[in-house]
Amino acid sequence: MDKFVGFESEEFKELVGQMKQARSDVQDVRDKYRPTLADKRYLSGEEVMEYLHISLRTLQTLRDKRIIGYTTIGGKILYPEEELHQVLYQNYRSLELPF
Repeated sequence: MDKFVGFESEEFKELVGQMKQARSDVQDVRDKYRPTLADKRYLSGEEVMEYLHISLRTLQTLRDKRIIGYTTIGGKILYPEEELHQVLYQNYRSLELPF
């Protein structure tokens, strides 16, 4: 015989919990998805600050000194991810052992 699953059953509560988790996971992916433009990925200022562990003021200074490139679309500033990697690579200093 088939078992009836009611609204108060543990099976139903578990199913609802799994559905909520799936919805949350899909929302996270949607929020973090950034389509590419000409095979280049652009990051928002918030993403750059988190990626580089810097403040908004430091990000502004990097822009003002033309250390990192950016583009403005509709008042929103976007940073090419590839250029951030280049800047990090150009400024990389390897650890030299004294002996």
